[in-house]
Amino acid sequence: MYLENVDKQAFLDSDWQKRPRLFKRGLANVDLIEPEILAGLAMEDGVDARIIEHRAQAWSVTHGPFEEYESLGEENWTLLVQAVNEWMPDVHSLLQAFRFLPEWRIDDVMVSFSVEGGGVGPHVDEYDVFIVQGAGRRHWRVGARQSTTPTYPCEDLKQIKESFDAVIDEVLEPGDVLYIPAGCPHDGIALEPCLNYSVGFRAPNQAEWLAKLADMALQTEQLKQRYTDPNLSSDNPSHIVTEAQLGQVKQLLKSAVESSDFDELILRAQSMSKRPLPEPELPMVAEQVPALLTMDNATVVRTPGSRLLKHFDKPHYFANGEMFVVTAEAEALAKQLAELTDETAITELAPVCSDACGQALIAWLVNQGVIELLID
Repeated sequence: MYLENVDKQAFLDSDWQKRPRLFKRGLANVDLIEPEILAGLAMEDGVDARIIEHRAQAWSVTHGPFEEYESLGEENWTLLVQAVNEWMPDVHSLLQAFRFLPEWRIDDVMVSFSVEGGGVGPHVDEYDVFIVQGAGRRHWRVGARQSTTPTYPCEDLKQIKESFDAVIDEVLEPGDVLYIPAGCPHDGIALEPCLNYSVGFRAPNQAEWLAKLADMALQTEQLKQRYTDPNLSSDNPSHIVTEAQLGQVKQLLKSAVESSDFDELILRAQSMSKRPLPEPELPMVAEQVPALLTMDNATVVRTPGSRLLKHFDKPHYFANGEMFVVTAEAEALAKQLAELTDETAITELAPVCSDACGQALIAWLVNQGVIELLID
């Protein structure tokens, strides 16, 4: 699945994180899930789902799992289900259209089903999002980035107080793709029963980055340099923290950020999946791989929600918070696995998996839950 009639580099140069854009008929096939299947998924334990209703000028939010929908009627409600790409392969295929953007930034695909009048109210997101129109039609108004004041009409629903001037005011039809940068107010109202696919891009703030990297450093036992005092004066009252002491702490942290260890920690954090990845019942060992590569009834597929990233100038690959060093002989295999989007016959990997490192790489990725081995 690919974006059609879109100059991707021009979009990145002129629009990405700058202004909203609408791509009419940007995708050809968006018949990815039936409303009944989505509704059934929202009945399952472990699935993050909400129903937002707007009736008699009042908003309400109900969290799943749900038992029935008949009592909701045919107007003014929306079902939203997070991370549907991790449950439904057809929905996961939608991400192929956005692989011109950094893989680690992709969060998940939220799918919403709305009846006539359904919506979540005017709001802003703290992340970039592409909204793909599936079945049905929805009227969208999107404004330029502006300062807004949050308001909470009910628990678990954040909207904005201010009205906004729309720079996009359009009815989306199947295949239309709407890009909304972080901080741009928007509001969408279903004109009829419809499906929307929202591809969100995570953007951790400074505190979130520091928390993730600190946890990662503790797990990997890195960044262990300790604080030492600057020159002290016996005349300084003990309760006063001096400028020199503050500077010493900042320098300690600055030296951590500038170290090569910190680069590794960032990549480890970037490679972490949003949710735990499935583990094989029995760990795979590299010695099993040569026999698997000859099996005509075996395929490999990237696990939805997994990430496989490479350092820009080192042979270091990262997945699920772990690092694997790839030899020159295994680089072609690693690249092929990193670019894997569809289910692939494992025999296709054989020409680039003839050495021990490549075989160990496949076993490592299976054990990490990043790729799955399927045998008919």
